[in-house]
Amino acid sequence: MRKLIFGALAIGSAFTGSVAFAGQTDDALARLDALEKENAAIRKENAALRENKLLRQRNATLKASDPESRSSATAPAPAVEGPKHRDPFGSYAADLPLTYKAQIVEARGLFRIWAEGGAIWTGGDPISQDFALTDFTKTVPLFGGSLGNSTIPGSFNLTPKIGWQAATGFDYRFADSPWHVSGQFRYGEGGKTSGVASAAGTLNPAILALLPGGAAGPFAGAVIGGSETFAASYKETHWLADIAVGRDVFGTGPSAMQVKGGLRIAEFLTYRRTSDNLNFFVNFAAPTQIFGPTGPFVSAINVTNSTVTDERNSFLGAGPRIGVEGSVPFAGHWAFDYLGDAALLFGTQKSLNTSTTIVSVSPAILSILGGSGSTTSRSERFATIFNADIQVGVSYWLTQSLKLSASYRLDAFINVQNQESTAVTNLTPDRYTHGPRVAVSGQF
Repeated sequence: MRKLIFGALAIGSAFTGSVAFAGQTDDALARLDALEKENAAIRKENAALRENKLLRQRNATLKASDPESRSSATAPAPAVEGPKHRDPFGSYAADLPLTYKAQIVEARGLFRIWAEGGAIWTGGDPISQDFALTDFTKTVPLFGGSLGNSTIPGSFNLTPKIGWQAATGFDYRFADSPWHVSGQFRYGEGGKTSGVASAAGTLNPAILALLPGGAAGPFAGAVIGGSETFAASYKETHWLADIAVGRDVFGTGPSAMQVKGGLRIAEFLTYRRTSDNLNFFVNFAAPTQIFGPTGPFVSAINVTNSTVTDERNSFLGAGPRIGVEGSVPFAGHWAFDYLGDAALLFGTQKSLNTSTTIVSVSPAILSILGGSGSTTSRSERFATIFNADIQVGVSYWLTQSLKLSASYRLDAFINVQNQESTAVTNLTPDRYTHGPRVAVSGQF
């Protein structure tokens, strides 16, 4: 009986010990959870103290720079020596989020420099070049005149092909200020376009009867013909330079929306060249006397006429420019970038046209019937041009100071090009260039 009682007591004691151990474990877990919450609260408090300390330093700086506050301030009380404490914020600096660190950097000036480049396509009003080749089966060019006057018309589309554009610029935000100063320079070229057309042939024998002397005249049995080649090329270039003052109106740091205003200078240039090379020949059936019965005998006549025309159209102007730009962060290091500008440019449209003709005649005695020469014409007028651009894209911050971007840009010049040599009746087409861009920027 005694053994039975002692066994029951032992079992009861073991059960009671297990319950007590479980209670101690729950109590320890509760304490650990409370400690973690206290640590989180301490970190938040340290962050707030760090910001408070920064604000106190700024306030002291402002008071020191204010002469009235310095004159009315009383002498500071002597410092009381006390125990030196380690800065509690330093140990938690690595734990602060990136956005909080950016706010601390806001106290100093920020300089940003960037460069970009990419391809451009040209849109707007098309550029064309009309021409008319000689139909040598029906026409006889005779030293500045023609018989039959039949031509083969044609036209080239000279709208620029794919080209390129490059740009660089800077932006500086003043310390402790939402104000910026910025500038940029852009240069672009449209792809050169060209066209070539040619014609050749010999005169239809039925038309020989229409020549002087008829079928029995000096051209009887002659072979008359020729060839002509017409070529044209075209190229466009443009550049602009901006200087502006801006202000942050929404947000802070690199993600702020900035509104800016300033001056834009821009130039738009076009170069066009055409060449018309014509060769006309007469091969007589027998040596024929020219210039009457006392003139020399010739067996063939050959005339070469080459005309080259160079045309340069340009607009150069300057005027006020307004714009907006900014960046919207998303998904960690990624950001959405945007900008837009509009400018009204006042300047001069100029047109310079130079044409040079070279004539060669064989035999040399006939050279008096042809001649070479050069002519030049100029025109100029005042013009007001509207210019605008828009660009959107995404960027990725490789580091806190280096960003890589990809975007798409559209530039527009309205009524920019003087295509005619007469300023009063000129045509001023619109021009658009657009294409992808890749850019890299750094801030310091």
